[in-house]
Amino acid sequence: MATTLPHPVQWVTASPLWASAGDDAPRMQAPGLLQFDSDRFMEELSERLQAEARPDLRDLVAKYESHRERYPGEPDDPPTTPLKLYQPAHGRFYLVAASLVCRLPGLPDHVVDTAHGDKAAFVLRRRGAGGVEEAWVPDTKDARKNRRIWQPLASEQASRLATGEEQLPLFPVNFAVEGKRRRMLVGLIPTSSQATFEAAEAFQPADPQVALKEEAEAKVAGTYEQLKRWKDLPGGAAQADRDEQTAAQKEVSRFLLLDFATLLATRMQAFWTALPGGINPGGACSDLYQLLANQPVVPGSATTWRAALTWAWEHRAQLGRGESAGLDFNLRSSGVSPDALRAALLAAVVTGTYTLPSEPVPVAKLQDPGETHYVLRCVYLRPACGPLCPPVVSTATEDFRLAPFFDPDAPGRPVRIVLPVDTSIRGLRKFKKNVGFALSKGLRKQMSRVQDLKKTMDGELDAGTSFNLGELCMFSIPIITLCAFIVLMIFFSLLNIIFWWMPFLKICLPKVKEG
Repeated sequence: MATTLPHPVQWVTASPLWASAGDDAPRMQAPGLLQFDSDRFMEELSERLQAEARPDLRDLVAKYESHRERYPGEPDDPPTTPLKLYQPAHGRFYLVAASLVCRLPGLPDHVVDTAHGDKAAFVLRRRGAGGVEEAWVPDTKDARKNRRIWQPLASEQASRLATGEEQLPLFPVNFAVEGKRRRMLVGLIPTSSQATFEAAEAFQPADPQVALKEEAEAKVAGTYEQLKRWKDLPGGAAQADRDEQTAAQKEVSRFLLLDFATLLATRMQAFWTALPGGINPGGACSDLYQLLANQPVVPGSATTWRAALTWAWEHRAQLGRGESAGLDFNLRSSGVSPDALRAALLAAVVTGTYTLPSEPVPVAKLQDPGETHYVLRCVYLRPACGPLCPPVVSTATEDFRLAPFFDPDAPGRPVRIVLPVDTSIRGLRKFKKNVGFALSKGLRKQMSRVQDLKKTMDGELDAGTSFNLGELCMFSIPIITLCAFIVLMIFFSLLNIIFWWMPFLKICLPKVKEG
């Protein structure tokens, strides 16, 4: 049965840093942050510890660095606080390093007995308003228990482990100091997190009315205008191609009616409720009501827009599965102009409400890169000992920030892509065509309609080949890379007319041929 320890244990900075922290009590008690600029950071750390009789890692302590491009003679920026940690994509790796020691003369290492359930870990905490530490813990309001939030901790709670707080692993590194075995515990600091990208911050539009108008424009008015501008096939096109184009236009029309009905039913519920009743709600909705109630959905049809929208909403499940549900209208031939529909719809949406999804959006773990402050604390747990042995939590490290991916101060990891040297037909034909693009018969037919670049830019497409077959197009990776590079330089040159950014994007240096 596990019992309490005969002497207290505590966290201190890693023993190879004691020489520089011995006279500074706060630094001595806080875990250290080590910085590496190579993917071999663990091998480098082990080699350093094994090569020296008295290992000293002071030169590896994380420090301020800026690799921002400066004009000739421009002075360097003064060091900023707090420390900024860069991402592995920038070529930087950071370890939290600490020693778990017995409070005895000489501070001997305390061994973590994993066989009895002991565990050493560290926690990442955020600095909230007023410098309060916040722990990354499960959201108690989430029934599925898979969401986490930042929970503020009172000053007396900061030195304790929060319930359910996420723990990151520490692992031991052994070394010798003048023939005596010692160990320290290190852990990789997560300078980027998958949870950051999976869980974006909750969206709250600055002006809900503007957001509603943008939704109405994107889903209804803009789509309707594009449908009306759909150009007919040339006169010599085959009847099968004309039928296929008409079927596509009808499919677009069905989803347009469904999106229109969804917008009214979910955002403008009062108007949607009054629409079938034959009572004009008046006010800003009057023009839209008159249009939907009186205009036929297509010329010569007895079905009005109101009836078509109601039918689309009632059969939304069938439409979502790709079925026609009896809606066989081509709104491209409708007598309602895009401008009239847009004006009536945007005037009526002022009576609607923009509502956020009912399910709460998860909070991003690492928010506002480059601005939010974080600290680390090391934790020693003895769960087998029960309540007599609460977790031993270290003091906090110095505050630090996490650099965003595109940070001008970040170091640039060099990347070299060597393009094919011999670009002649004889040279390029040597590369194996090892990349295959599988094209369906529909995509192949659509691509075959693009024959003349000028006509395509003018919106005039050919009828396309009619054979009912797909294709498998085989390419060579080196040639694809070469083509992508050429296209990239063409677009850089074109957009340089607008942005004048070419001097900041590329520099081409002549390469001396050896030998």
